[in-house]
Amino acid sequence: MNQFVKSWAAGLVLVACGCSGVLADDEASLDAPKPGELFQYTRAVVKEYPHIAQSMSSSKHDGFGGPSSRVIAHHMASRTSEEARQDVREMMDVQQIDSRTWFIVMPWVNVAVMETDEGLLLLDTGYAPAGPVLIDVLKELSEKPLHTIVFTHHHLDHAYGAWAFQQAGLTPRIIASDAFLTEMGLDVQLANFANARMNNQDPRDIPRTMAEMVAPTETFTGTKSLVMGGETFVLHTARGETEDHVWIHAPERNIVVSGDFHQPFLPNAGNGKRRQRHIDEWAQALRDMAATKPDTLLPMHGPVIQGADLVQEKLDTVASAFESIVAQVTQGLNAGMSQDAIIHSVELPPELKDHPDLDPYYNTVTDLAKMAVRQYTGWWDGVPSHWQAPRTRTIALAVIEAAGGIDAFLEKTQAMVASDIAIASQFADWAVEAYPRNRAVLDLSMDVYAKRIVPGTPLNEISVYLGHMAELKWRMARLDQ
Repeated sequence: MNQFVKSWAAGLVLVACGCSGVLADDEASLDAPKPGELFQYTRAVVKEYPHIAQSMSSSKHDGFGGPSSRVIAHHMASRTSEEARQDVREMMDVQQIDSRTWFIVMPWVNVAVMETDEGLLLLDTGYAPAGPVLIDVLKELSEKPLHTIVFTHHHLDHAYGAWAFQQAGLTPRIIASDAFLTEMGLDVQLANFANARMNNQDPRDIPRTMAEMVAPTETFTGTKSLVMGGETFVLHTARGETEDHVWIHAPERNIVVSGDFHQPFLPNAGNGKRRQRHIDEWAQALRDMAATKPDTLLPMHGPVIQGADLVQEKLDTVASAFESIVAQVTQGLNAGMSQDAIIHSVELPPELKDHPDLDPYYNTVTDLAKMAVRQYTGWWDGVPSHWQAPRTRTIALAVIEAAGGIDAFLEKTQAMVASDIAIASQFADWAVEAYPRNRAVLDLSMDVYAKRIVPGTPLNEISVYLGHMAELKWRMARLDQ
């Protein structure tokens, strides 16, 4: 099993699996697994079903466009994991872009450093284990002191390394979007959900109060000119992957640092496990970057992009794809189409289909369409019965009864696996919802989702299915006790 697969297999915890833990009337209650409790079962699933590891490693984008590390994947919020720090040290690649600009590629994420006559400008601080390592690297790169940090956004792989600079007694100016503290505050407020469960982190590492975080010394919205050592850096806020995203233009170096606005695959704009993403504004930010006509693009995921024509092409490709998706969603809503019909009808235009820069490695066009629909509508999906819908458990029990009982329902589910794995998955979810202590139900559901993971399945989708299978294993273990 390669390093990338180990990273995900060890780091995944329960994700949205559709299993509430509510039981049929004649069964005793089961507790839900606690955050972090499913790690051992995830590893057991990957060992039992080796094709999952092969499916996870079938993409060229291992490590989210960079190297991968099992320990770092699981401990991005850890300030104490020496093993994670060691992986940063050993796997880090410091690339010199020009005489005063460096691009630091680490497992999963990148940061950028620019030297000025006044001091160093650090663009992002990486995850928590990276902080102490970056302090040493900056000393090796330049004798100039650290002057300013700019956070591109609040995510734990971009902003959590700042603690080390504070602990070392360094007091740089720290700049972020006005929305930074609100967004980070939500992650702290929802610590077990947002970071431990949805970000697959060890819950023991996750900060529980804002006092544990490093706050910016100043924030802004719109455009901000940062002057350091006589050189101007132009900072821009734009909603995209997050509400608090910032991208940076260094006009005198002809460089744009794009944060997470550009990724070396179809960008992570349709992630069903994250808060709202703004695909329309994301596209506009890419257009604004292109308008600066940079020679170099430094993304925080994926390799450096150099050459004015290549930078323009890559920015235009993603912007065009996003604009097409948004246009199709808005046209469908205005035409009175159902949300379900819209989501399943959206596709990329012919010139962008199968484009290598839009590889559905992590999510799909359909996922992005779902995110756009959610932005433009309320919680109601347009189906009348869903306005006051029964609980999923109630629906599951009724469907199973209509099918002739659980044994007949399982037979129908098994028969559906070969012809329509998506329908079989829905049936399996209903069965688990109604009978989570039934061993035959758990076994069949495990088989269904094992078959649903194949090479080419987007990684985020695999994480959902693998998390569900880990919970099924957990339930089986409880039955065996």
